[in-house]
Amino acid sequence: MTEVLLFTQETCRACATQREKNEGLEDAYPDVEFREVDIQTDLETAEEYGVRKTPTTLVYANGERADEFIGIVDRDELEAAIERADQQSTGLAQRIASIVRG
Repeated sequence: MTEVLLFTQETCRACATQREKNEGLEDAYPDVEFREVDIQTDLETAEEYGVRKTPTTLVYANGERADEFIGIVDRDELEAAIERADQQSTGLAQRIASIVRG
């Protein structure tokens, strides 16, 4: 499973810019889980992930951090990270399936 977490705060202008850059990604990658975490209202989650600055974007593949972007990340760069993580997730699923069938 691939997951993208965007850590923001309401007063952060760069966060608004990042949200705009991310528009449409959920439609383009329907199998990827996207979450936005406002660090002002959910400080516990930000601390759990070690996030101190906003915007921060984390990309996970099968529960493991595959990429981290602090600050504004270009859409092309983020899409490449999502695709790499998705390949890692798919590869793991295929390896598990072959072991189970084995």
